[in-house]
Amino acid sequence: MENFILSTDTCCDDLKSNLKKNKIEFIKMSYIFEGEVYEDNFDSGEEYKFFYDEMKKGKQFSTTGLNPFQFKEYIQKILKREDKDVLHVCLSSGISGTYDVCQSVANEINSISKNKLYIFDSHSATQGQNALLAYATILRNQGLSALETLDLLNKAKDKLDVRFFLSDLETLKRGGRISGPQAVMAKVMQLRPILKFDKEGKLQVVEKVMGSKKAVKSLFDNFLKFYDKESPIPIFLAYAGDNTHAEELRKMIEERLGIVNIIIGPVGPVICSHTGPSLTAIVFMKK
Repeated sequence: MENFILSTDTCCDDLKSNLKKNKIEFIKMSYIFEGEVYEDNFDSGEEYKFFYDEMKKGKQFSTTGLNPFQFKEYIQKILKREDKDVLHVCLSSGISGTYDVCQSVANEINSISKNKLYIFDSHSATQGQNALLAYATILRNQGLSALETLDLLNKAKDKLDVRFFLSDLETLKRGGRISGPQAVMAKVMQLRPILKFDKEGKLQVVEKVMGSKKAVKSLFDNFLKFYDKESPIPIFLAYAGDNTHAEELRKMIEERLGIVNIIIGPVGPVICSHTGPSLTAIVFMKK
């Protein structure tokens, strides 16, 4: 029996049908195209592929923050329906204001509600957030309380290694994150910046290599050096655009370690709106 309700936002980028199957509540994040706001309700590979293809055609998307009134209403419905605490796993505070919104609502609700709302800052996004959500699901299913789970999640996130590379910097250029000359130079030199989430949930560039082959090898070498084989959390591989490099990583891992628990998942529209459809990531627990 579960002692609390597990909740997240859709920046975890798991299929919505999987979240429902695993009894995980979720609030939909939103993205914007030509002034219209759309909810992330993707639940099939075809939907993700269509979004990536539209970006490759040059369509530009932006995002909007989580609405505090919407989040409060969402939580109140859960608390009215379920006589349990709620633990909410949210997008990193290092790249979004989502955590602050959620914590503000939690402070308000906890001052008047018997059942409490606990907010966990994943310090990650997409399949990194999903990895910690998977761990929270394991702990919930073992019968732990929301507070016990929150404590273990906070310890686990410091050991989570999330790093990725981009094979096209056009979206970063359009978003003003790099200059036009920088983007052109990176394209000519086939520069692949490798980034990771730091201890504060912010992104930092850790390496720059030439070509996707070297970038894949860099991710793999780091994995081999630090991977904790005893961790109950699966290895997550993420992709935006296509899963070619993610499949290469899977093959490299299985050739070295044998068959292990690997989950390959997409990067959803909210995160992809900022990174572009050319991302490959690996997520695992460090020793």
